[in-house]
Amino acid sequence: MMSENPLISVVIPVYNVEKYLQQCVDSVLEQTYKHLEIILVDDGSTDSSGEMCDRMATLDDRIRVVHKRNAGLGMARNSGLDVASGQYVMFLDSDDFVDSRMVEELYAQLRKTGADTSYCGYNEYYGEGRVNPRPAAYDDRTFRGTDIINHVLLEMVAGKPEDSKEALLSMSSCFALFSMDVIGEHHVRFPSERQFISEDIIFDIAYLQHSSCVTYIARPLYFYRYTNSSSLTHSFNARFLEQQKTQYARMNEDLETICAADTYRDRLDRYFLGRVRHFIGAVVAYGRSHKEYDAYAEVRRIVNDEDVRTVIARYPYRRNPFQLRMMNMCIAHRWIWPAMVLVTMKQLKKTKRF
Repeated sequence: MMSENPLISVVIPVYNVEKYLQQCVDSVLEQTYKHLEIILVDDGSTDSSGEMCDRMATLDDRIRVVHKRNAGLGMARNSGLDVASGQYVMFLDSDDFVDSRMVEELYAQLRKTGADTSYCGYNEYYGEGRVNPRPAAYDDRTFRGTDIINHVLLEMVAGKPEDSKEALLSMSSCFALFSMDVIGEHHVRFPSERQFISEDIIFDIAYLQHSSCVTYIARPLYFYRYTNSSSLTHSFNARFLEQQKTQYARMNEDLETICAADTYRDRLDRYFLGRVRHFIGAVVAYGRSHKEYDAYAEVRRIVNDEDVRTVIARYPYRRNPFQLRMMNMCIAHRWIWPAMVLVTMKQLKKTKRF
């Protein structure tokens, strides 16, 4: 039976975020739900973040600090899980912050529905007065049994070919309350993002296949901070495609244990092609600011990659909405310049949003 006021653990990995850490932790301390355990995992910070964690712990006895050698976000979250004693757990990235009612509202939805897991929407935060709300696609919706796989997990992976959105639901683990009973009983953990570039979806697959009831509220209660370092130019990663191929293989291996191939294949292929298009965009953006970089040659290498050719050959992109269909057609036919023009137009449009 669900306790009226259970302890809820909030795990916050910390690495070189002295500029944002205070706002992040304050947003948790100011929660209207007070029965919290706040676990700050200092992942080998080289700035003052570790000292800030220790100082905060002296000011509020709900704060616990774990210092560890740097191993990345996923491993830091696991270190938090290893010491968490709450009935439920929430993950928060230390450069982000949350609405003061996030925990209360997510837990109220759990109590209302009898679910073991609850999700909410989020905000894209570009600075004061520059916030783009992203409500969850579901509002006051609850899923049980196989509906959790079909209407939650697979909608996190990607949409069907004809769907207008790349994915109906966010795969981020930061917009939810998770059951520690499910995590503990099934030994659910995050992989290292140094091995898998999107560690959250690996966690989602491992966790949601064992959840008995998942519920949603639409309200955007999490604030995801966008900074200059989030841009395609600043975050360019030349190994991105190879990492996505490794990611694809792992996701396919995990999904095939719980779904028929015809249930998830088109969604997983859409996910992978979305990552391919993202990389093409990153290459083009990087080329604009680094004139010595041969973006055309790199895009040609991407569209001729053997695994990209295999996926695009079987993916029914002609069922995609128009703009997506055009870009996938460029990949399918190896149209390099048109692909570069399309991603450039998309980037220029996005920069005019604010």
